[in-house]
Amino acid sequence: MKKLALALVCLFSVAFFASCDPEETVVENPEPSIAVLDIEGYLNEGFEANINTPYPFGFVMASNPETGKELASLTISTVQGEYEEVYNTLTISGTEYEYRDTIMWELSRDEFLGTVTIKATVTDVDNQSKTSTMTISVFNPALPLLTSPFEWYRLGNTQTGLDEFGLYWENNQKATHAQIKPKDGVQMFFFEPEVYDATTTDIEKASLFNNAVETMHPQPVYNNVSTSANGTYNDVIGTIDAEGNTHLIHITKCVIGEFVPAGYPITISGEAK
Repeated sequence: MKKLALALVCLFSVAFFASCDPEETVVENPEPSIAVLDIEGYLNEGFEANINTPYPFGFVMASNPETGKELASLTISTVQGEYEEVYNTLTISGTEYEYRDTIMWELSRDEFLGTVTIKATVTDVDNQSKTSTMTISVFNPALPLLTSPFEWYRLGNTQTGLDEFGLYWENNQKATHAQIKPKDGVQMFFFEPEVYDATTTDIEKASLFNNAVETMHPQPVYNNVSTSANGTYNDVIGTIDAEGNTHLIHITKCVIGEFVPAGYPITISGEAK
């Protein structure tokens, strides 16, 4: 009877100590931490930025305090709509890391960016990752257009002043009006006279020409200026060259000079933006 009691005590002891074996602790959220670097002047959520201007930004990250796993890598990307582009990828180490950088959106004047999200993902050596983001607005501020006078001159086969606009002055032959034509790869459009004064910024100008390309037909020749007498005009034409450069041209005057052996010198003048 004593032996049986002793056996039961031993079995109870084994069961007790078995139930107290330590088990591996499960961390419910084992990923590292990451947040936007909060420094005055740095990009942050809701920031309003301009194109062609550098801005500092950063993120701060740390290992999970429960797992203590060291950090391994960091990926920075920019997201606009469904399009994501990797901005920087680097290998890191340790349990804390601070990332600082500068970003600038370099765009042509006819582009509008809108909202952009800067996304940072940190991963530790255990392949646990965490992402932090900030969404900012990038603006394309309008710039006032600069105007400058122009003169298109022709005497015989000599002509000057038209190249910069992507135009040439074809031989008039017996025509009584100047034959101004676009060079290869250049599109020319006709606009209403009031368009010239109404177009005051680079963005308005870009919109004007974008609309022209989408809704208007390019013109093969501008021939409204008489070559037989002085005259005043109020014509507005525009050109787009193969590189996308645009010129808004206001033609206001034509002057016929005194006859010389090479013929009559003709000067067409006005202002361009």
